[in-house]
Amino acid sequence: MVWVDILKNSTAIFPYKYPALFSMLVTFVGIWLFSITDKSKQATAERISFDDQFFRSQTGIGIEKGSPTD
Repeated sequence: MVWVDILKNSTAIFPYKYPALFSMLVTFVGIWLFSITDKSKQATAERISFDDQFFRSQTGIGIEKGSPTD
């Protein structure tokens, strides 16, 4: 849509008028791939603390004391 309507090219580089379905899929797969391959210290710490944070967000139990990083 941008390629033809705004930039005034004769044809689009991608054959669909709204390619968000495909571009979002590629984006989410890329985010997932890079997140599972991240071996940094911060990523490891976030993976370790995820279960506790998820439990607090779903139940509210323990939310008054905050996270361990506060």
